[in-house]
Amino acid sequence: MPISEARKRANENYLKTQDEIRIRIPKGQKAEIQAYAKAQGKSLNAYIVELIHADMGKNASDLN
Repeated sequence: MPISEARKRANENYLKTQDEIRIRIPKGQKAEIQAYAKAQGKSLNAYIVELIHADMGKNASDLN
């Protein structure tokens, strides 16, 4: 099913509010980390952001 123009615009507007950080990890670890995040009920992005905030001493209410 093709993405509607309204959805494309909404995605573009959302992405304008976000910063991007790229990380590199050894081949094969991405799938392992994704599987672990999924088992925790989280996306890979949500899992990584949560780990960063936890390391910085922030709680879940500070994520936004």
